[in-house]
Amino acid sequence: MDTVTEFTEVKGARKYRRRTPDEKRQIVEETLSSGRSVAEIARSHEVNANQVFDWRKQYLEGRLGADERRCALLPVTVNEAGDSSVAEPAASTPAAQVPGTIRIRLPRGDVYVEGSVDPDTLRVVIQCLAR
Repeated sequence: MDTVTEFTEVKGARKYRRRTPDEKRQIVEETLSSGRSVAEIARSHEVNANQVFDWRKQYLEGRLGADERRCALLPVTVNEAGDSSVAEPAASTPAAQVPGTIRIRLPRGDVYVEGSVDPDTLRVVIQCLAR
């Protein structure tokens, strides 16, 4: 009679890493700003993609705690193209000559946005000038 002996490795209880709200925000912001997929970013941080989607939902609902880097909404005024009540920038300014230009007036300077702009770069510029 043959006897078969099997050895099975018994693993200890699975240990889960607890992420701080700052770590969760950093991972979520990476998924919102980079061109990479959520699954790819989740793998790079050793997190399940479903967990990252849950954190994204919490982030968008404002439930991942306060963030000092959070953007504040700024007041916006929309003027008609023929509205003469707003002073136009000097003709020597290239932005004044380009149709489809957005002018953002901030306490520390004006920002002219032309054509296609990276939203993350624009956000950083506005945050720096709004301080």
